Amino acid sequence: MRVSLTCLCLTLAGCSGVVGDLDAGITLDAGATNDAGAPADAGTTSDAGTTDDGGSSADAGSTTDAGSTTDAGSTPDAGSTIDAGSTTDAGATADAGLVTASFSTSAANIPNPERGWYVWASGDFGASIDTGALDSAYADGVRIAYTVIDLSAFRATAISTPFLNALSARFVTLRQHGFKAVVRFVYDNTAGGNDAPATQIASHLQQLAPVISANADAIAFFQAGFIGAWGEWHSSKNSNSYGYMTNAGVTQAQADANRLIVRDALLAAVPPSLPLAFRYPGDLIKWFPSATQQSRAGLHNDCWLAGPTDTGTYASQTERTYIATLSSQASFGGETCDADMPLRTSCADVRAEGAQYHLAYLNREFYAGFFTAWMSGGCYDEVGRQMGYRLQLDALRHPERAARGATVRVSIDLRNVGWARLFSPRPLVVTLQRGNETITASSTALLSTLSAQATGTTTLTVDVAIPPNATAGAWSVSLSVPDVFTSTASDARFAVRFANADTGAQQWNATTARFATGTTLVVE
Repeated sequence: MRVSLTCLCLTLAGCSGVVGDLDAGITLDAGATNDAGAPADAGTTSDAGTTDDGGSSADAGSTTDAGSTTDAGSTPDAGSTIDAGSTTDAGATADAGLVTASFSTSAANIPNPERGWYVWASGDFGASIDTGALDSAYADGVRIAYTVIDLSAFRATAISTPFLNALSARFVTLRQHGFKAVVRFVYDNTAGGNDAPATQIASHLQQLAPVISANADAIAFFQAGFIGAWGEWHSSKNSNSYGYMTNAGVTQAQADANRLIVRDALLAAVPPSLPLAFRYPGDLIKWFPSATQQSRAGLHNDCWLAGPTDTGTYASQTERTYIATLSSQASFGGETCDADMPLRTSCADVRAEGAQYHLAYLNREFYAGFFTAWMSGGCYDEVGRQMGYRLQLDALRHPERAARGATVRVSIDLRNVGWARLFSPRPLVVTLQRGNETITASSTALLSTLSAQATGTTTLTVDVAIPPNATAGAWSVSLSVPDVFTSTASDARFAVRFANADTGAQQWNATTARFATGTTLVVE
């Protein structure tokens, strides 16, 4: 019973932390963030001549970002110097002063943040955290923890300050152990559905907003929760749902109005950079009739692959089509179950629907029958590999030489071959290094704009300003994708590793979380 969301268009803005642009129908205060919500300045330096459009969308098969004009045959930026015919190490070549390199892909199952399998952090994250179990899961490649938080003690009262402080402390512990959370708040983690009135939920979300914002760096996906049984938006005993096991006398209109109160409170309390996930397609269609009009609110499916309707998740084929389209931009995840038959347990089923619905994350602890079938069918590791994003470097180009004080353009061809988008607004970072000296710059276009399941490469460009006092000589070139939060930007555990093999001088450095391209730039 868990899941995800998405934030797509993404602008980094001052003290507001990581801020996604707000889609039609969603109104938020872009200035509402905090310490952990502050974006890390990756050291980028961007000339006025930079042509990348940070908001441009890179479709599968596209070759450049909007405005990008650099290709393998382009001329280095003004100020660079050309030495025709020289070569670099690691098989890279310099043709007419342009250094080029290509990269080998890897079929390894690479652990990465904000994607893949998840495990429970504890039975109630509001009361405890099982660090031993988390450490074991981390060693096994898991990077997401499901954190269900029981608010049953506060159905009729404000959340106490000691509870909020203890919750913040557990997020700190989660971060220290290398995890990000799938968050869900509940009032009744049983089938009973004994939740709270919508106005009380909204009041609680106002209290929780500072805690959520302060710990946004430790959250991967935020599930809507709060309402009904298990926080799954059904069986409410406070008129927050309609139909199945709901309290007597509630009308559809009343339930819809209460759900809107909770939806708006969630949108106000959860930072725009965090993917937000709701349980039912019907709600999303009512709120956002077009599946392409927003990218922040996705779906968590807690009975994926179980029965014709995924155990009541879908009321029609129209809803399935809507979610398949929505999930290309918004998050989709959750868990399997055995509540409805037939179960679609074959490798063909999970391959088809994992790709169709852009599966980003999944509970590794339930339902075991699926995992047994996937292991028997030989696709269990493949599912783990394909969930979420999978960034693959294809090639790189940059001038062989540059004068001090010049700006050098580095062009990187890459693609996302995973089932889902990268949801956090991360740029691609280029680092030049010579001894203990480093020069860094970031792409204007964000990797979250890359389409999933790409069959063609996309070119991102990074303009690197060489300081006038830079040491002359050869500087190595490496690539990285650090986290966007200042608190975790320098922590290699939260950086994205590329799906590329170590070959010769092309090597992943687990300490710095950088991939050495095997090329050098000579500064003169």
